[in-house]
Amino acid sequence: MYDQIARFYDLTHANLDDDLPLVLQLAAQADGPILELGCGSGRLLLPLARAGHTVTGVDLSTEMLDRARARVGQLDTAVQQHITLHQADMTTFALPENPKFGLAIVPYNTLFHLDTAQAVALLRRVKTVLGGNGRLFIDIANPVDIASTPEDALLSLENVLTDPETGELIVHLASNRLNTASQTLHITWIYDVSAPNGGPVHRTVAHGVYHYRYPHQLELLLQDAGFKLLHLWGDYDQSPYDETSDRLLVLAAKKE
Repeated sequence: MYDQIARFYDLTHANLDDDLPLVLQLAAQADGPILELGCGSGRLLLPLARAGHTVTGVDLSTEMLDRARARVGQLDTAVQQHITLHQADMTTFALPENPKFGLAIVPYNTLFHLDTAQAVALLRRVKTVLGGNGRLFIDIANPVDIASTPEDALLSLENVLTDPETGELIVHLASNRLNTASQTLHITWIYDVSAPNGGPVHRTVAHGVYHYRYPHQLELLLQDAGFKLLHLWGDYDQSPYDETSDRLLVLAAKKE
């Protein structure tokens, strides 16, 4: 999916940085290098490396990683040397030399892309690459908000964007279909692109499924994979989670 929409994803999330102060704080407290699973085009990798951290990014999308490599290539050589990129499935990834990490990050809504079997595989794989004092940070939207999505599947306007590089106008539409029995949200994204001087509209359509889980379900998955829950936050200010929170943020450690 992200190979289709990499360009649009970056434009849509160009101003997303609310999570960065907390991620940098957790990285500063980490006992070892940083692993980001679902690193995309490097939104978090680059500021982490600029802050002096050694970071490894894993992603399955060729297009997103190409965009990440292009961004890394614009950094100072000394900063570039802090970043390693790997194309792999985050549930089965293997890294050269079997490094041990102080912090593993599953960033902004990435966990939603995994069904239960995949989520368990991810957690078990992460456990094997964390050092003794390693931490796992997961960032997803509040599942209560996801479960409140209207079940009408109507098409709605999400954004109207202008690509600063091409001048193209991009109209972003979305349609959602909720299945509460399976705790899934089926999403259709539509991007209509118009050239600055008019002409035909080029449409890109992509489909995705979000698998949302409530806190007690996440905690059970963590326990089954050999983790213990340290914190459950509701926002990047580390306020406690409740049903009205904007986010569901998990900090976990390996069981001793």
